[in-house]
Amino acid sequence: MSHLKLSINNWGEVVLDKKHLRALMRSAGNDVKSKTARLISAKEGGGRVYRGGGGSAYRGDYKAGRYRASAPGDPPVTVTGTLKRSLRTYAFKNGEGFAVRERAFYSLFQEAGAQGGGNPGGRRTTPRERAQARRHRARSVFNTRVLAPRPHLDRVMKQEEANLQRRVRTAMDQGMTWKETKTL
Repeated sequence: MSHLKLSINNWGEVVLDKKHLRALMRSAGNDVKSKTARLISAKEGGGRVYRGGGGSAYRGDYKAGRYRASAPGDPPVTVTGTLKRSLRTYAFKNGEGFAVRERAFYSLFQEAGAQGGGNPGGRRTTPRERAQARRHRARSVFNTRVLAPRPHLDRVMKQEEANLQRRVRTAMDQGMTWKETKTL
């Protein structure tokens, strides 16, 4: 981060007013949140086209129609806006950091990727379904689903790293004072 150099001529202590640091962390967290929201607010990506709608019908945010998903490695596209609305900023009370989190359950799957599939719901398969699965395996058609990563929050954090270091250095300079103490 930054280097600290002090020359001490008499007894005292360095006092850090964390008010500036807390304000800086809150502001930096909100900047990261807004830039991430802007990054994922694209309406169309460069990936696969889905014919069915997107979202969840039972939560009321289902959007009918076709949409084009994001390509692997690109930020996710907005279908219903749930991911963008789930962004939250938390500044630490001691002023030493902040966290930006996505509260949607699938956000980590989008950020890091996922692999799954198989027998959803654990239901029993019929002999006809098992025969169909054998035919698919024979033709190398597998049911394992793979979601390649669509990094967005990590990407913004890496972009903001230099700016954040500069802002922390400024807040430390403004908040640090030398307080003389009595000599023995």
